[in-house]
Amino acid sequence: MFGRARILLTMAACMLEVTPVAAQAPAPATTAFDGTYTGVSRTLEGTMTNYSTRQCPPSGRVAPLTIVNGFARTAGLGTAEGSVSPQGVLVMRALAGFAAGSRFEGQIDSQGTVTGRFTGNCSYQVVWQRKGK
Repeated sequence: MFGRARILLTMAACMLEVTPVAAQAPAPATTAFDGTYTGVSRTLEGTMTNYSTRQCPPSGRVAPLTIVNGFARTAGLGTAEGSVSPQGVLVMRALAGFAAGSRFEGQIDSQGTVTGRFTGNCSYQVVWQRKGK
């Protein structure tokens, strides 16, 4: 019987290996906010401690923002990349250029307006407006 039980156990183990497992679908990408956003304004608010506003680029227009599959990217004072939540919360980190290391936190409203703040050595209030679909 020991040999027979062993064979049955081996067969059962083999059947477990071939039993298909339901694959998990990847989380859906956030696409509701996809598009190109025109830079409206970049307003210098101030600086961090021990940093002069003379070293900060002046207020002006901000470079366009592009969002594809919930991935956001802009290049202006430097390249910044991040993501958009299903609720329209946009978070980016400046990776290169003058603003490297700065963080952007903002919100996209139902009218397609993005408002938020870049904070780093210099702090800016930034606004983008979504171009027509």
